[in-house]
Amino acid sequence: MARTDSPKELFRRKSGTFSLAAKLFAPADRDAVAQLYYFCRRLDDLADDTALGETGQLETVIRELDPDAAPSHPIAIDFRRLASERQLSLHAAQILAQALRDDCGARQIESETELLKFAFGVAGTVGLLMCPVLGVHDERSLPFAIDLGIALQLTNIGRDIVEDAERGRYYLPRQWVEPFVINEAILGRSEAIDQVDAALAQLLALAECFYKSAFSGHWFIPPRNRRAVFLATHLYREIGHSLIKLGSGSWLTRRSLSVGEKARATAGAIEHYYRLKRSQWALSQPPVHAAILAGLHREAEIEAQYYSLA
Repeated sequence: MARTDSPKELFRRKSGTFSLAAKLFAPADRDAVAQLYYFCRRLDDLADDTALGETGQLETVIRELDPDAAPSHPIAIDFRRLASERQLSLHAAQILAQALRDDCGARQIESETELLKFAFGVAGTVGLLMCPVLGVHDERSLPFAIDLGIALQLTNIGRDIVEDAERGRYYLPRQWVEPFVINEAILGRSEAIDQVDAALAQLLALAECFYKSAFSGHWFIPPRNRRAVFLATHLYREIGHSLIKLGSGSWLTRRSLSVGEKARATAGAIEHYYRLKRSQWALSQPPVHAAILAGLHREAEIEAQYYSLA
Protein backbone atom coordinates (compact mmCIF):
# COMPACT_ATOMS: atom_id res chain seq x y z
CA MET A 1 0.00 0.00 0.00
CA ALA A 2 1.59 3.27 -1.10
CA ARG A 3 2.00 6.05 1.41
CA THR A 4 0.26 9.30 0.64
CA ASP A 5 0.73 11.09 3.98
CA SER A 6 3.29 11.32 6.74
CA PRO A 7 2.11 10.21 10.21
CA LYS A 8 1.57 13.83 11.28
CA GLU A 9 -0.30 14.74 8.09
CA LEU A 10 -2.56 11.68 8.32
CA PHE A 11 -3.24 12.35 11.99
CA ARG A 12 -4.20 15.95 11.29
CA ARG A 13 -6.30 15.14 8.20
CA LYS A 14 -8.17 12.07 9.43
CA SER A 15 -8.67 12.78 13.12
CA GLY A 16 -9.92 16.26 13.80
CA THR A 17 -10.99 15.43 17.36
CA PHE A 18 -7.80 13.69 18.43
CA SER A 19 -5.39 15.94 16.55
CA LEU A 20 -6.90 18.95 18.36
CA ALA A 21 -6.10 17.37 21.73
CA ALA A 22 -2.71 16.11 20.51
CA LYS A 23 -1.29 19.62 20.77
CA LEU A 24 -1.34 19.09 24.55
CA PHE A 25 0.93 16.03 24.51
CA ALA A 26 4.45 16.39 25.82
CA PRO A 27 6.57 17.43 22.81
CA ALA A 28 8.76 14.33 23.11
CA ASP A 29 5.70 12.08 22.73
CA ARG A 30 3.77 13.78 19.93
CA ASP A 31 5.59 12.04 17.09
CA ALA A 32 5.15 8.62 18.71
CA VAL A 33 1.41 9.23 19.19
CA ALA A 34 1.10 10.22 15.51
CA GLN A 35 3.09 7.16 14.43
CA LEU A 36 0.90 4.83 16.47
CA TYR A 37 -2.23 6.45 15.02
CA TYR A 38 -0.67 6.03 11.56
CA PHE A 39 -0.19 2.30 12.15
CA CYS A 40 -3.76 1.82 13.42
CA ARG A 41 -5.28 3.90 10.63
CA ARG A 42 -3.41 2.07 7.88
CA LEU A 43 -4.54 -1.29 9.27
CA ASP A 44 -8.11 -0.01 9.47
CA ASP A 45 -7.92 1.18 5.87
CA LEU A 46 -6.82 -2.30 4.76
CA ALA A 47 -9.94 -3.72 6.41
CA ASP A 48 -12.28 -1.09 4.94
CA ASP A 49 -10.90 0.03 1.57
CA THR A 50 -12.72 -2.74 -0.32
CA ALA A 51 -15.97 -4.61 0.39
CA LEU A 52 -14.08 -7.74 1.50
CA GLY A 53 -11.00 -6.01 2.86
CA GLU A 54 -7.36 -6.41 1.88
CA THR A 55 -7.09 -9.73 3.71
CA GLY A 56 -3.83 -10.81 2.08
CA GLN A 57 -2.01 -7.67 3.21
CA LEU A 58 -3.45 -7.93 6.71
CA GLU A 59 -2.31 -11.53 6.97
CA THR A 60 1.17 -10.49 5.87
CA VAL A 61 1.31 -7.78 8.53
CA ILE A 62 0.09 -10.25 11.19
CA ARG A 63 2.88 -12.70 10.29
CA GLU A 64 5.50 -9.96 10.21
CA LEU A 65 4.56 -8.63 13.66
CA ASP A 66 5.97 -11.88 15.03
CA PRO A 67 9.31 -10.98 16.68
CA ASP A 68 11.00 -13.89 14.88
CA ALA A 69 9.83 -12.76 11.43
CA ALA A 70 11.76 -10.51 9.05
CA PRO A 71 9.39 -7.65 8.13
CA SER A 72 8.96 -6.62 4.51
CA HIS A 73 5.54 -4.90 4.50
CA PRO A 74 5.87 -1.12 5.13
CA ILE A 75 3.25 -1.20 7.89
CA ALA A 76 5.10 -3.94 9.77
CA ILE A 77 8.49 -2.28 9.25
CA ASP A 78 7.28 1.08 10.56
CA PHE A 79 5.51 -0.39 13.56
CA ARG A 80 8.39 -2.62 14.59
CA ARG A 81 10.69 0.40 14.53
CA LEU A 82 8.27 2.29 16.79
CA ALA A 83 7.83 -0.79 19.01
CA SER A 84 11.57 -1.02 19.48
CA GLU A 85 11.88 2.66 20.33
CA ARG A 86 8.92 2.73 22.74
CA GLN A 87 8.79 -0.87 24.03
CA LEU A 88 5.38 -1.57 22.51
CA SER A 89 3.88 -5.06 22.55
CA LEU A 90 4.10 -6.82 19.19
CA HIS A 91 1.55 -9.33 20.49
CA ALA A 92 -0.99 -6.56 21.21
CA ALA A 93 -0.42 -5.24 17.68
CA GLN A 94 -0.99 -8.74 16.30
CA ILE A 95 -4.27 -9.04 18.20
CA LEU A 96 -5.34 -5.70 16.72
CA ALA A 97 -4.39 -6.71 13.18
CA GLN A 98 -6.08 -10.12 13.56
CA ALA A 99 -9.28 -8.51 14.89
CA LEU A 100 -9.38 -6.25 11.83
CA ARG A 101 -8.67 -9.23 9.57
CA ASP A 102 -11.59 -11.08 11.18
CA ASP A 103 -13.79 -8.03 10.61
CA CYS A 104 -13.32 -8.02 6.84
CA GLY A 105 -16.47 -8.54 4.80
CA ALA A 106 -19.93 -8.85 6.31
CA ARG A 107 -20.27 -9.00 10.10
CA GLN A 108 -23.05 -9.58 12.61
CA ILE A 109 -22.45 -9.23 16.34
CA GLU A 110 -24.75 -11.56 18.24
CA SER A 111 -24.43 -10.56 21.91
CA GLU A 112 -23.07 -7.95 24.28
CA THR A 113 -20.21 -10.30 25.18
CA GLU A 114 -19.24 -10.66 21.51
CA LEU A 115 -19.49 -6.88 21.13
CA LEU A 116 -17.02 -6.33 23.98
CA LYS A 117 -14.67 -8.99 22.64
CA PHE A 118 -14.71 -7.23 19.27
CA ALA A 119 -14.20 -3.80 20.86
CA PHE A 120 -11.21 -5.10 22.80
CA GLY A 121 -9.63 -6.51 19.64
CA VAL A 122 -9.96 -3.40 17.50
CA ALA A 123 -9.67 -0.68 20.16
CA GLY A 124 -8.81 -1.99 23.64
CA THR A 125 -5.51 -3.16 22.16
CA VAL A 126 -4.84 0.41 21.06
CA GLY A 127 -5.26 1.49 24.68
CA LEU A 128 -2.61 -1.05 25.65
CA LEU A 129 -0.26 0.18 22.93
CA MET A 130 -0.76 3.80 23.98
CA CYS A 131 0.34 3.18 27.57
CA PRO A 132 4.12 3.07 27.00
CA VAL A 133 3.86 5.90 24.46
CA LEU A 134 2.32 8.06 27.19
CA GLY A 135 4.81 7.01 29.84
CA VAL A 136 2.48 4.57 31.63
CA HIS A 137 4.21 1.36 32.75
CA ASP A 138 2.16 0.24 35.76
CA GLU A 139 0.46 -3.11 35.11
CA ARG A 140 -2.51 -1.95 37.19
CA SER A 141 -3.32 0.59 34.46
CA LEU A 142 -4.07 -2.07 31.83
CA PRO A 143 -7.79 -2.65 32.43
CA PHE A 144 -8.42 1.10 32.50
CA ALA A 145 -6.57 1.58 29.21
CA ILE A 146 -8.67 -1.18 27.66
CA ASP A 147 -11.85 0.42 29.02
CA LEU A 148 -10.94 3.65 27.26
CA GLY A 149 -10.49 1.86 23.95
CA ILE A 150 -13.78 -0.01 24.38
CA ALA A 151 -15.66 3.19 25.28
CA LEU A 152 -14.37 4.99 22.19
CA GLN A 153 -15.22 2.03 19.96
CA LEU A 154 -18.78 1.83 21.29
CA THR A 155 -19.24 5.52 20.50
CA ASN A 156 -17.80 4.89 17.05
CA ILE A 157 -20.33 2.11 16.46
CA GLY A 158 -23.19 4.41 17.44
CA ARG A 159 -21.96 7.09 15.07
CA ASP A 160 -21.49 4.76 12.07
CA ILE A 161 -24.63 2.57 12.10
CA VAL A 162 -25.68 3.50 8.56
CA GLU A 163 -22.20 3.40 7.03
CA ASP A 164 -21.51 0.00 8.60
CA ALA A 165 -24.87 -1.42 7.45
CA GLU A 166 -24.04 -0.39 3.88
CA ARG A 167 -20.97 -2.64 4.19
CA GLY A 168 -23.05 -5.48 5.60
CA ARG A 169 -21.69 -4.93 9.11
CA TYR A 170 -24.04 -4.86 12.07
CA TYR A 171 -22.33 -4.17 15.38
CA LEU A 172 -25.44 -3.50 17.45
CA PRO A 173 -25.95 -6.99 18.91
CA ARG A 174 -28.67 -9.11 17.35
CA GLN A 175 -29.94 -9.69 20.90
CA TRP A 176 -30.76 -5.96 20.97
CA VAL A 177 -31.97 -5.37 17.42
CA GLU A 178 -32.13 -7.50 14.27
CA PRO A 179 -30.16 -6.44 11.16
CA PHE A 180 -33.31 -6.34 9.04
CA VAL A 181 -34.77 -3.84 11.52
CA ILE A 182 -31.71 -1.62 11.08
CA ASN A 183 -32.18 -1.77 7.30
CA GLU A 184 -35.87 -0.91 7.62
CA ALA A 185 -34.98 2.01 9.89
CA ILE A 186 -32.52 3.32 7.32
CA LEU A 187 -35.40 3.28 4.83
CA GLY A 188 -37.33 5.53 7.22
CA ARG A 189 -39.84 3.17 8.84
CA SER A 190 -40.76 4.74 12.15
CA GLU A 191 -41.24 1.59 14.24
CA ALA A 192 -37.86 0.29 13.14
CA ILE A 193 -36.25 3.65 13.93
CA ASP A 194 -37.66 3.42 17.46
CA GLN A 195 -36.09 -0.03 17.91
CA VAL A 196 -32.69 1.17 16.70
CA ASP A 197 -32.99 4.24 18.95
CA ALA A 198 -33.47 1.90 21.92
CA ALA A 199 -30.47 -0.22 20.93
CA LEU A 200 -28.35 2.90 20.48
CA ALA A 201 -29.34 4.13 23.95
CA GLN A 202 -28.31 0.76 25.37
CA LEU A 203 -25.00 0.92 23.52
CA LEU A 204 -24.19 4.43 24.75
CA ALA A 205 -25.22 3.60 28.32
CA LEU A 206 -22.72 0.73 28.20
CA ALA A 207 -20.11 3.11 26.79
CA GLU A 208 -20.68 5.45 29.74
CA CYS A 209 -19.69 2.69 32.18
CA PHE A 210 -16.40 2.28 30.35
CA TYR A 211 -15.80 6.04 30.06
CA LYS A 212 -16.28 6.43 33.81
CA SER A 213 -13.66 3.74 34.43
CA ALA A 214 -11.31 5.24 31.86
CA PHE A 215 -11.47 8.69 33.45
CA SER A 216 -10.66 7.14 36.81
CA GLY A 217 -7.69 5.35 35.23
CA HIS A 218 -6.24 8.66 34.03
CA TRP A 219 -4.61 8.62 37.49
CA PHE A 220 -1.81 6.56 35.91
CA ILE A 221 -1.03 9.01 33.08
CA PRO A 222 1.69 11.62 33.65
CA PRO A 223 -0.04 15.03 34.05
CA ARG A 224 1.17 16.57 30.79
CA ASN A 225 -0.08 13.69 28.66
CA ARG A 226 -3.15 13.24 30.84
CA ARG A 227 -4.53 16.58 29.64
CA ALA A 228 -4.35 15.51 25.99
CA VAL A 229 -5.93 12.09 26.55
CA PHE A 230 -8.64 13.58 28.75
CA LEU A 231 -9.62 16.23 26.20
CA ALA A 232 -9.68 13.75 23.31
CA THR A 233 -11.77 11.33 25.37
CA HIS A 234 -14.18 14.03 26.50
CA LEU A 235 -14.70 15.32 22.95
CA TYR A 236 -15.29 11.87 21.49
CA ARG A 237 -17.68 10.97 24.30
CA GLU A 238 -19.63 14.12 23.45
CA ILE A 239 -20.45 12.63 20.02
CA GLY A 240 -22.47 9.95 21.79
CA HIS A 241 -24.08 12.48 24.10
CA SER A 242 -25.10 14.57 21.09
CA LEU A 243 -26.79 11.56 19.45
CA ILE A 244 -28.97 11.18 22.51
CA LYS A 245 -29.69 14.92 22.77
CA LEU A 246 -30.72 15.16 19.11
CA GLY A 247 -33.39 12.51 19.65
CA SER A 248 -34.97 9.84 17.49
CA GLY A 249 -33.17 8.94 14.28
CA SER A 250 -30.16 11.14 15.01
CA TRP A 251 -27.89 8.25 14.00
CA LEU A 252 -29.26 8.27 10.42
CA THR A 253 -26.67 10.96 9.62
CA ARG A 254 -23.05 10.37 10.55
CA ARG A 255 -22.46 12.61 13.54
CA SER A 256 -19.49 14.88 14.13
CA LEU A 257 -19.14 17.93 16.37
CA SER A 258 -19.34 21.41 14.91
CA VAL A 259 -16.76 24.05 15.81
CA GLY A 260 -19.20 25.56 18.30
CA GLU A 261 -19.98 22.18 19.85
CA LYS A 262 -16.26 21.44 20.22
CA ALA A 263 -15.76 24.81 21.91
CA ARG A 264 -18.57 24.16 24.38
CA ALA A 265 -17.40 20.60 25.00
CA THR A 266 -13.84 21.84 25.60
CA ALA A 267 -15.12 24.32 28.20
CA GLY A 268 -17.01 21.49 29.88
CA ALA A 269 -13.92 19.29 29.71
CA ILE A 270 -11.85 21.87 31.58
CA GLU A 271 -14.35 21.95 34.44
CA HIS A 272 -14.59 18.13 34.49
CA TYR A 273 -10.79 17.80 34.42
CA TYR A 274 -10.23 19.92 37.51
CA ARG A 275 -13.07 18.24 39.35
CA LEU A 276 -11.49 14.81 38.78
CA LYS A 277 -8.04 16.18 39.53
CA ARG A 278 -9.21 17.21 43.00
CA SER A 279 -11.49 14.27 43.76
CA GLN A 280 -9.68 11.28 42.22
CA TRP A 281 -6.29 11.93 40.71
CA ALA A 282 -4.93 13.66 43.83
CA LEU A 283 -5.30 10.43 45.83
CA SER A 284 -2.06 8.68 46.77
CA GLN A 285 -3.37 5.22 45.88
CA PRO A 286 -4.37 4.22 42.32
CA PRO A 287 -7.97 3.42 41.47
CA VAL A 288 -9.30 -0.13 41.69
CA HIS A 289 -10.93 -1.49 38.57
CA ALA A 290 -14.70 -1.73 39.02
CA ALA A 291 -15.85 -5.26 39.82
CA ILE A 292 -18.70 -5.14 37.31
CA LEU A 293 -16.35 -4.19 34.47
CA ALA A 294 -13.78 -6.76 35.58
CA GLY A 295 -16.60 -9.30 35.30
CA LEU A 296 -17.38 -8.15 31.77
CA HIS A 297 -13.69 -8.47 30.90
CA ARG A 298 -13.68 -12.07 32.12
CA GLU A 299 -16.90 -12.97 30.29
CA ALA A 300 -15.50 -11.57 27.04
CA GLU A 301 -12.19 -13.42 27.59
CA ILE A 302 -10.34 -10.10 27.64
CA GLU A 303 -8.66 -10.37 31.02
CA ALA A 304 -6.57 -13.42 30.20
CA GLN A 305 -5.33 -11.76 27.02
CA TYR A 306 -4.17 -8.48 28.51
CA TYR A 307 -2.45 -9.99 31.49
CA SER A 308 -0.54 -12.25 29.11
CA LEU A 309 0.79 -9.05 27.50
CA ALA A 310 2.02 -7.46 30.73
